[in-house]
Amino acid sequence: MSTSQVAAGPPAVDDQPKATGHRPAVVGFLSKQYLLPILVLLTVAVGAARPSFWSGGNLENVLFQASFVGLAACGMTLLIAGGLLDLSVAGVIAVSSIAVATVLPYTTIGVAVLVALVVGAVLGALNGLLVTYLRIAPFIATLGTLYLFQGGAFIWTSGNVVPITSYFYRSMTTGTIGRLPISFLVFLLVAGLTYLLLNRSYFGRTLRAFGSNERAATLAGMPVNRTKVLVFVVAGVLFALAGVFMAGRLASAEGTMAQGFELDVIAAVVVGGTALRGGRGTVFGTIVGALLFAVLANALNLLGIASYWQYVVTGVVLVTAIAVGARRRSAAEVRGAG
Repeated sequence: MSTSQVAAGPPAVDDQPKATGHRPAVVGFLSKQYLLPILVLLTVAVGAARPSFWSGGNLENVLFQASFVGLAACGMTLLIAGGLLDLSVAGVIAVSSIAVATVLPYTTIGVAVLVALVVGAVLGALNGLLVTYLRIAPFIATLGTLYLFQGGAFIWTSGNVVPITSYFYRSMTTGTIGRLPISFLVFLLVAGLTYLLLNRSYFGRTLRAFGSNERAATLAGMPVNRTKVLVFVVAGVLFALAGVFMAGRLASAEGTMAQGFELDVIAAVVVGGTALRGGRGTVFGTIVGALLFAVLANALNLLGIASYWQYVVTGVVLVTAIAVGARRRSAAEVRGAG
């Protein structure tokens, strides 16, 4: 690979197809985002089986759940596109949410939210420094900080739940504009900014370049170490933002409030089409993935499926979607080679 090729980075995974004409464009888009028709079919099927699915309150609940996962998944999309991973999502959410709940009675809502985002940035920077300069594998480093952050959250609260009594904070984080939750609108805004950052900036170009080939990106003079730390910082801020809305929804914060949440986040990103091996990512796919899992969980609850079967169904959907995506990418690579 030449230096000029590395500097340009691998081609952006554009959510818009390159086919000419409206019909080929639509076909090309759906061939890339095959989860979108699945999501539509799932919602139609569930709505037919349980008409209550289409009630305003239930749809709002689905969008709330999708926004919590989606906000964190935007940060995870950036990380995975760079060949990185962060398992400390639940710890970052817990600490940042407890920070909000702790300072909220003594300051304004804006300052409390800012404190949470700063906490998320600091925790993300710690992850980035461990991975970048101590050369600890991301999986191991962030698994360790997951326990560290959650342990710190328990020590901070003495194992208690910290209530959030501010009416205005809860109104801001659980309110709606029309029928759309504010958190979901923020998620869509963040997703748009994430797309621009990943595909239309030098930061994103560097991220995708070392996600494809870190040695080549380093030899090309790209700021690999700085970008690694920064992407963990950005991800930490987005995890904290998810915690801000989650705490408002729960009206409280505690160390276990997001237990296992990192698996939902990673699943939404990977099912959406972002390759775990790095070098490419699709923000639109992340949006669809977050919505798919939110609709699936809601559907299983409406259908009265036992909790243990819900795990089975969710696992089958996850494995099937990843397998289909892998086969499609392999077929595309074969066609490209031919």
